[in-house]
Amino acid sequence: MASTSSAAATMPSDREILGHSRYVVAVAAFFAMAATSPFEYAWSSMSGHIGKIYGWSPEQIAWLFTLFVILQSIGTLPGGLLRDRFGPRWTTAVSGLLLGLGLFALALGPSYVVVVALWCIGSFFTGFVYNNAVTTGNKWFPDRRGLMTGIIAGAFSWGSLPFIFPIRAIPYNSPPHVFFDVIYIMAGVLGGVSIIAGLLMKDPPPGWRPAGWVPSTKAVKRPSEHHYTVGEALGTWQMWVLIVSFVLISSAGLAGISKMVGYSKSFHFTAAAATAAAGGIAIANGFGKLILGGLSEKFGPENMMIFAYILCGLLLFLSIYAGATHQELPFVCAAIAAIFFWASLFSLFPIAIGHYYGESAAGGNYGVLYAIAKGSGGFYGGILSTMLITSFGFSVAIGVAGVMAILAGVIIVPLKFAPPVWREAGAASVARAARAGSPAR
Repeated sequence: MASTSSAAATMPSDREILGHSRYVVAVAAFFAMAATSPFEYAWSSMSGHIGKIYGWSPEQIAWLFTLFVILQSIGTLPGGLLRDRFGPRWTTAVSGLLLGLGLFALALGPSYVVVVALWCIGSFFTGFVYNNAVTTGNKWFPDRRGLMTGIIAGAFSWGSLPFIFPIRAIPYNSPPHVFFDVIYIMAGVLGGVSIIAGLLMKDPPPGWRPAGWVPSTKAVKRPSEHHYTVGEALGTWQMWVLIVSFVLISSAGLAGISKMVGYSKSFHFTAAAATAAAGGIAIANGFGKLILGGLSEKFGPENMMIFAYILCGLLLFLSIYAGATHQELPFVCAAIAAIFFWASLFSLFPIAIGHYYGESAAGGNYGVLYAIAKGSGGFYGGILSTMLITSFGFSVAIGVAGVMAILAGVIIVPLKFAPPVWREAGAASVARAARAGSPAR
């Protein structure tokens, strides 16, 4: 520990690097993350208007959400790799411009091909902005990794709040331009915000530490001081456990978030209940990332994952029971609580990546995890759950999601007892395993 402390003491401070506090970068990352939010968290409120205006089928609408999840997930990988190499400034600013274009595309129908093409471009570059924002918690705040990553990740849901309620307030029989006016404002505001935020972002030197900071508690201290490359991280079996868990838990929650309004209506609950559920999950979602991310500093990311994901699954089953027994308030509370615990995946996974594999390649390592796992989860959260709902109803689709969430927590248990530990003597074999594509430890 003495070497770590002395190394930190010789590093420049955040003010020497930036000319101001690192918290300014954190605020910029927060607002950049907020700009990506409506694509996902306002979708259940926007999708009904889009389908009505253009006459598109539920499957066509579901494919838009699925394509967003897949392309946003894929975009986090090149976004993270470019960020690790060139920094977050211009990758975020340019991506913000294209993000706004993707939202603007929703007003360019009825040509499905035109809307999908531009929507896909915007979706892909939200992945750049997302990774650049969330990785700030690992790069600048190794001393407050859980709290700061949780705050920044929380903006992924909170950023939709200024738009959910105006969209939900639009009468169903309003002319299309009323909805489109909201889309124009949303695209302009969020594109502009992400561009400005990007210009304020900058990374510290590799291996940077705050002056005088020495990790001391069991939960904060990394299991190994080695900073893993992307290939080295993929060469550990623990990374593949994280990937499978991420696939399962993201599938579970995306099925509920993208269809929350329809899920509520399927039980013939009031429009107020649907609005409360849609708005409530956006609020709870952000606080789930913040609170559970912060608690991971004390209890460790593995313990919080196990607890949160299993409880999320149980609450999804409770929402089915409340809906089937026509209990409106318990249904809304169970749905919101399930998403509260589910949402922690967007802070706990990047925290685990930094905790296990270090900060130097945190953008690339989290980009790989996110691209593989959330992209796969988007298939169930979007089109596959829609097909299940069409054939068997919401209760079956949400029941499958509940099972997935519970399994996502259970398979994390081995990581509590066997985190990845870098051993110089075995480094060559790990590197060979990474190049061969087979997990090793």
